[in-house]
Amino acid sequence: MSHPFCQSISGHLATIAGRLVTCLDAINNARLWDDFAPNLASPGNLVLHLVGNLSQYVLKTLGSRDYYRERSKEFADKPSLGREALKSMLLQTVNDCRALVEQLGEEELCRSYIVQGQERTGYEILVLAVEHFGYHTGQFAWFGKYLFGGEIDFFKGRNLDIQ
Repeated sequence: MSHPFCQSISGHLATIAGRLVTCLDAINNARLWDDFAPNLASPGNLVLHLVGNLSQYVLKTLGSRDYYRERSKEFADKPSLGREALKSMLLQTVNDCRALVEQLGEEELCRSYIVQGQERTGYEILVLAVEHFGYHTGQFAWFGKYLFGGEIDFFKGRNLDIQ
């Protein structure tokens, strides 16, 4: 049986990934690689960045998988991948992370690791990875709503006023 914290993290990764896919679907495919300001990355580059971050923090650090990250390329490269390829890349990474996270136990969660030059426990790494993923998903929602007029409603059909 999976650690309760890890079950929660895995579920939250799936929820955020679903939201990000909703956002990607609202963005004009022809503009996926457009930078909208000098220091505002394109939607496509943000997907590369999220894949890089999850791969480094979760798969490499907690899962000891081989992964060499070049963070600056996540923002500079423009591989012109389409929406479906970006979604596939993202969802594969999230699924790999979820499978790994669901195998972690208390020992791995309490252990200290070095990631991006910082010492972190497994707990901290997972919280940071999920927070980072959610933060950038909020940026995607902004892209979709403001720049593309997309109808993005993560809670469609749910009454959120219920106590």
